[in-house]
Amino acid sequence: MGRKELFAALLLLVMAALGWNAFFRSGDTPEKAALRLEAGSEVPAIGLDRLGRREAGAAPPSRDVFKFGRDSRADLNPVPTPVIKLSPLPSPTPFPTTEAEPTPTPWPTLNLTLIGIVDNGAGRKIASFVKDGEILLVGQPGQVLGNAFRVVRIGAESAEIEELGSGRTRRLPLKTN
Repeated sequence: MGRKELFAALLLLVMAALGWNAFFRSGDTPEKAALRLEAGSEVPAIGLDRLGRREAGAAPPSRDVFKFGRDSRADLNPVPTPVIKLSPLPSPTPFPTTEAEPTPTPWPTLNLTLIGIVDNGAGRKIASFVKDGEILLVGQPGQVLGNAFRVVRIGAESAEIEELGSGRTRRLPLKTN
């Protein structure tokens, strides 16, 4: 028998002894409890005779489980509402006021996306745009697209377009996924 088997057998023997003590041996057997009662040890009196009688002047018991103790609301006096007096405001004196300049109206969002650039190698570039997520527009510099935009310049990774209604120029980067 090797060391491992000997150690495992010893461990199993210790576990069996602990299990025997935990489950089968009890410190207080019924015989020992009966001997202790016969020897005259004190047994507390329960006083079952108090259950049937009621003290004089006591209210009948209530069965409401949420009501116990004395009513704490009976002791409370109504709290007076505080009166707040405000002093009158001083008479308005004219202060010099400067009106802020109106903010410029923001431009409407541009629903145009550059999705591709093709270069034929001879210097001619053609760009592909998607308008409103569904209309495909293809054009080269100087061409008007969708009666709303003119392609100004096409670079390697972006294109410049001019809005015909406002005359402003925008740069659209090439969209990559």
